[in-house]
Amino acid sequence: MKMKDLREHERQKWQVAEEVDDLGCTAVAIRRGQTKLGCTRKTMLKYVQWYRSGDISLFCHKNRGRKPATTIDEGTRDKVVLLYRDTYSTASYAHFAEILAEDHDIHLSEGTLHTLLKGSLLASPHVRKATRRAMEKEVRRLARRENLPKAQEEHLHAAFNILDAVVVDAHPRKARSKYFGEVIQMDACVYEWVKGAGKWHLHAAIDDATGEVVGWWFDEQETLNGYYRVLYMILKLYGIPLCFYTDRRTVFEYSKRKNPEPEKDTYTQFSAACRTLGIRIVSCSTPQFKPRIERLNKTLKGRLPVQFIRNGITTMEQANEYLWEYLPIFNEQFSLKDEKDLATAVFLQSPPMAEINATLAVVSSRVIDAGHSIRYHGSYYIPHKERAGRLFPAYYHKGTECLVMKTFDGSLLASIRKQLHVLVEVEARRTHSKEVDTGPVQRKKSEYKPGPDHPWRSNHLTPMTIESYIKYVEKEDYQW
Repeated sequence: MKMKDLREHERQKWQVAEEVDDLGCTAVAIRRGQTKLGCTRKTMLKYVQWYRSGDISLFCHKNRGRKPATTIDEGTRDKVVLLYRDTYSTASYAHFAEILAEDHDIHLSEGTLHTLLKGSLLASPHVRKATRRAMEKEVRRLARRENLPKAQEEHLHAAFNILDAVVVDAHPRKARSKYFGEVIQMDACVYEWVKGAGKWHLHAAIDDATGEVVGWWFDEQETLNGYYRVLYMILKLYGIPLCFYTDRRTVFEYSKRKNPEPEKDTYTQFSAACRTLGIRIVSCSTPQFKPRIERLNKTLKGRLPVQFIRNGITTMEQANEYLWEYLPIFNEQFSLKDEKDLATAVFLQSPPMAEINATLAVVSSRVIDAGHSIRYHGSYYIPHKERAGRLFPAYYHKGTECLVMKTFDGSLLASIRKQLHVLVEVEARRTHSKEVDTGPVQRKKSEYKPGPDHPWRSNHLTPMTIESYIKYVEKEDYQW
């Protein structure tokens, strides 16, 4: 080995050892050498011995040229970078590390993955502003070079698209509620959860005290059905909470502005159901009012699309079915709930299923027509009353006002003159002709006969309860 093969700090050791030896290796010379190199006396004497031996290679580190045992091979590095760039770019580094371990048997720490992907200019969705600016500056600098290889051009283009999709925002810290079930924050988030399937609205609810997701549901728009589905999940899995924090967007005041149909008045219908259950609603139009659900929406935008890719989910029906399965998995990883929270929870016991069906109902006003029937969503229905275990039609004069209630399980009821009726659909055309068709009539059991647990048989439904669903919300409900 020659002197030129030594690195700068190794060459300095050789030179200092030479100076100490030329000065006779006295105590003063040794102390000077120690000061220059910042080493001990024993180490300085060792360097002098190496110099006297004439073997320059002794100053060279013995591991030079050897790869550390923890080095990631190039094949694995390239595979990890391509997987993140082409498939999982919406996942955070921590989530991507879980995917690599579970699906590809590649075990990398989050720190190693951070170094690898950041070095490849692939930003995380949760990157900070300063890091995002620095990475974007580097991508633009490299893109200005001439005669770049095609593969590098494609990588820089993909890296820039990922950076462009990163939205950096923050919400102020806010003290959590004291009890589990005391405050539930609710909101709907619109996003393209499945590539090419259009934008869906994810209705979600999170407990403010523990950060546990208590319900979620996909729908095409921010709808009453979506919030009812979330409330149903809360009632089935936890019970009746104390309070809901919601926003005060146009969807909650829609009927007052444009559409007079009460069944489309999300706020009125949902607040009526909450009043029946004893749940208070507090609304505010600013996102800072409910930062927990806003932060959850950002987390779900990164995780759910990746989970859908991993599980081959392409439709909204599959996604909603998967949400029931994924809820305990997500909460096990992110919820702060412990035994103390379970012991002090303020959830009340859920009502029976018949009352839930009646509570989570959509109520609208209708008028009896000349055919003694009610038109509802393009079909005609005849009100029926039960006598001796059977349903018989009840005929009312034209112009009689009534309230139609569609329960959570899809049953149709009508409140006419303070009495409940079951609505039976009038067939548009008969399915059997006595004059032409031969053979016995294929009679099927009537699906409209109410069972013993039907909402109609529940004492929960009263005319006052039904009428409360179409009353406009008073001003004090909008205060916060």
